[in-house]
Amino acid sequence: MNAERKHLYLGRRRGFTHWVRSGEPMVWFNAGAVSFSVLAVFGLLWLLAWHGLGHFWPRELLEFSVNHDGELYTVLGEQVSSERVSGEQLRAAGIANVSGRWEQRRLIKRGNRDFLDTDFAWLLDSSIAEVNRPSGVMRVERLEWGNLYGRLLRIDDRGEALVSATVDPAATWRRFQSLVAENQALRQEIRDLERDAVGRINFAMERLRLRERHLALSGEPLPASIAEQRRALEADYAVARQRLLTLYEQSERYSYRVALADGREVTLPLGQVVRAIQPNDMGLPARLDYYRVRLWEFLSDEPREANTEGGVYPAIFGTVLMVLLMSIIVTPFGVLAAVFLHEVAGQGRITRVFRAAVNNLAGVPSIVYGIFGLGFFVYGVGGELDRLFFPEALPSPTYGTPGLMWASLTLALLTLPV
Repeated sequence: MNAERKHLYLGRRRGFTHWVRSGEPMVWFNAGAVSFSVLAVFGLLWLLAWHGLGHFWPRELLEFSVNHDGELYTVLGEQVSSERVSGEQLRAAGIANVSGRWEQRRLIKRGNRDFLDTDFAWLLDSSIAEVNRPSGVMRVERLEWGNLYGRLLRIDDRGEALVSATVDPAATWRRFQSLVAENQALRQEIRDLERDAVGRINFAMERLRLRERHLALSGEPLPASIAEQRRALEADYAVARQRLLTLYEQSERYSYRVALADGREVTLPLGQVVRAIQPNDMGLPARLDYYRVRLWEFLSDEPREANTEGGVYPAIFGTVLMVLLMSIIVTPFGVLAAVFLHEVAGQGRITRVFRAAVNNLAGVPSIVYGIFGLGFFVYGVGGELDRLFFPEALPSPTYGTPGLMWASLTLALLTLPV
């Protein structure tokens, strides 16, 4: 019986040893590690998408009654986050009315930067006397000063009351939304006029100025056609400028009066409003439509408010175009160099030098490539091109300035070893 057990034990041991030597455990181990890594990557992407894409969802506006040294004041805004903080840390920060060991506090975005000292405020749960979800409060996105939170009181037309919320709140809100849409169309027309018509005129006048300077540097007389073209451009500019003044006057025609959370009533220009919503009164379809508009604006619009509002379309467009140019530049040289080194060139001294150079380039930090691109391409090649072909534009650079082509060439050098 003992011999049979010993024989069975030795057989199992030999089988386990054979299984380990076959490499199958490492296969399962690697498969498990790869699966865990894939799940971690997808989990990280999901976490980033949840927090990033959730930024565009309309948050409810909450009204807090806060007790500060026996006095009540009101805070209106969006709750961004909440956290648990030690009472000792709060007392060390100078907050005296903290008695517990731990306190819960909330970060509130209260906006109204042009009327309050800070855009955000921390509120301790122990100091909050009451939390309400009021109806009729609005969040206004503006071209300047960030978001505005308050209640719409009335709309003025050149200082005269047009509609009042005390008479008909629903009609006042509908009129406010229609005027916001009209002002958006006016802003778009102003932008198109400034970018297309005025931009074209300014470009043509700059070309005339450079032509005059070129003729002056070469000692040639100025033809009479230049003066005629300049007069025609100035006439076109006068027409475009008058149209712009009319549009700006129309955009500044209306204003709206708002009651803030602290009881103040302020009057603001309606032409500065980008979008206005009443998040506490929105249903699910309206929230989904608002989310769609905000997300598309983020992907297709230009930034504003020092890159804190608006979209990232210029960054996306520039990045994609730079990568395409880099690929077009680097792919032929990289592939041909690889084919030459591996299939054509012999294993001589020159080939070894080339391989060493490629290996060294692969180990150079990217910041070094950036400094090299700035010095060689921008100041070197670009500055020389300006001196040879565009002397009339100096000291304003034409090619001797950071640009998409120089950035693509620098990235092409960085990618060439790969």
